[in-house]
Amino acid sequence: MQTGELISSFLINLQSICRNSVLLKNASFQQIMGIVSLDYDGMEMSRFSLKIGVDNSTATRLVAGLEKKCWVERKKNKYDSRIVIVSLTTKGKSVQKEL
Repeated sequence: MQTGELISSFLINLQSICRNSVLLKNASFQQIMGIVSLDYDGMEMSRFSLKIGVDNSTATRLVAGLEKKCWVERKKNKYDSRIVIVSLTTKGKSVQKEL
C-alpha cells in the first residue's frame, strides 16, 4: 500500500469508529471534530480553520452551527477587531470533556 492509501484508510476507519462510538444527538462528525479541536481557552478563527483543515468560509459555517447549539461563542480580539476568537462556552466545555 502507498502512504496515501494508508492515510485514507486510517481516516475512514477513524471516522467510522467515531460515528459508532460517539453518540451525540444532533451533532455531525464535523461538529464533533470542531469541538474536539478547539483549545480550551479558545483560538483565532484562522488557526481553527487550519487545525481542522478547511477554508475560512467552511470553518465559519461550522462555528455558526456550533453557536446555535450554544457550544461556542465568537468574540472580536480586543486589540484587532479583524481577528475573531472562537471559545467554548460552559456547555461546550462539558461536551468537549464528555467526548
